[in-house]
Amino acid sequence: MSRLTVGDLIAMDQLGCTAVAGMEGLDRRIVWAHTSELDPWDWLGADELLMTAGLCVPSDEQAQCRFVERLYEKGLAGVIIGDDATAPPLTGAMVSVADRLKFPILRCSHTTPFAAIGRTVALASQSVQVSRVARLSRLYEHARSTSLAETSLLERLSRELGYTLHVVDVEYSTDVLPTDTALSETAIASLASNVAGTLERLPAHLTLVEGANYVMTAHALPTHRKCMLVMEGSPATDVDAFALLHVRSLIGVEVEKVTREREYANETGEHLLQRILAGSDATETVTPLLEQFDLAGAEWTVLSFGTDFLPAARTIAGDRRIPNVTAALDEHAYMLLPIARSTETIDLLGGKTGSIGVSPSATTIGEISDSARQASWALDTARSTGVPVARYSIDAPLFVPRTLTDARHATDAILGELLLYDQGHESNLVETLETFLANNRSWTVTADRLGIHRQSLVFRLRKIETVTGRNLKASSDIAMLWLALRARAHAISLAD
Repeated sequence: MSRLTVGDLIAMDQLGCTAVAGMEGLDRRIVWAHTSELDPWDWLGADELLMTAGLCVPSDEQAQCRFVERLYEKGLAGVIIGDDATAPPLTGAMVSVADRLKFPILRCSHTTPFAAIGRTVALASQSVQVSRVARLSRLYEHARSTSLAETSLLERLSRELGYTLHVVDVEYSTDVLPTDTALSETAIASLASNVAGTLERLPAHLTLVEGANYVMTAHALPTHRKCMLVMEGSPATDVDAFALLHVRSLIGVEVEKVTREREYANETGEHLLQRILAGSDATETVTPLLEQFDLAGAEWTVLSFGTDFLPAARTIAGDRRIPNVTAALDEHAYMLLPIARSTETIDLLGGKTGSIGVSPSATTIGEISDSARQASWALDTARSTGVPVARYSIDAPLFVPRTLTDARHATDAILGELLLYDQGHESNLVETLETFLANNRSWTVTADRLGIHRQSLVFRLRKIETVTGRNLKASSDIAMLWLALRARAHAISLAD
């Protein structure tokens, strides 16, 4: 461990350094010295010495005070500011803050190159560099051997660093990589809330909890997903910026690997669910394929939601290790999962998507396609009533058909004569009826949508009442016609 301190640099007269503030902190240890002119707290870490010509030093008094505070918070050993015209004058307030924090501010003669100071620190820190190389070798050995071990990469790195590590997807508030000790939901929610407005550029470092015996920090990861590495442990445990940089890279590679594996599994699962819904495979063919997704021998349920939510649903379910297969068909997305995990999954997804339809349980593979239809009908119910979740067995049994046969029967019984009239007269009465009801019986909107005159719409609606024998001003008749139209739409989509 390097014993070089800020005071040692001042004692070396040949370096031409003098202290102008923070003299009580001259015993602060230096492990490295680096030049930076761009937000140095983003580039330097604990026990590192900042060398600057002054370009990164603000001229405003309040900003100078905050400049010192941020360097102190990041744990830097001190700052050397070149003694030339480039640097702004140091205000009394800045000096007072540095004195209070015991954070050394040094001036250096412009005749002394920063490279000379850097070499001095490097020579004094050789023993530190050797230990860093040894630690990095151990870190990479952990990454290489993780696939051969029972413990995960996070657990191995946690033991090496002396911190408990977690990876959080801050966009979906999930713990990405499995560990024996999961991060609390409260901590995940707090982190996600802290970075909610900065997802496109996550903060490099964030302190969530700080105390005498416990600290929790978060660090952005170089991944496509919006992920951060969370470290919790004792503040006395030393992990320098050099080691942390490599840890972040190793874990970032692991997150990318897990993400790619899940994407491939999702594609495979989509093909499987499409085959199940099409009924093109025998049970004995499908069963071993379901075993690959831990779905064989289970009692299932099907969830239905908008296709735009499918990527998020896959991510959330995957991070929670919920066995599932998903697929998108037409305007609906479907998720097949064990009924034992359905309540948990609905709770997880319910607050993040508009509406979810839930099917009754399916006990055989042959029932899954019916369950998907029931889930989609329940989704339509949820959307039309404005509720976040609708269960077919509770919310829809009296109002929608249970099977494809029922759907066709409802269509023929209520819309049969109207469909025949359209076929015989090349008219568009069914389309007119659906547009009229979908737009809350607005004459103006319906005429505009159909591109016809309002009087033509009046004629068509009277013809619809004549052919169907139903009154478009009676609530009961309107309800029957609307449900028949929905049943017909489902029957058409499923037949396709």
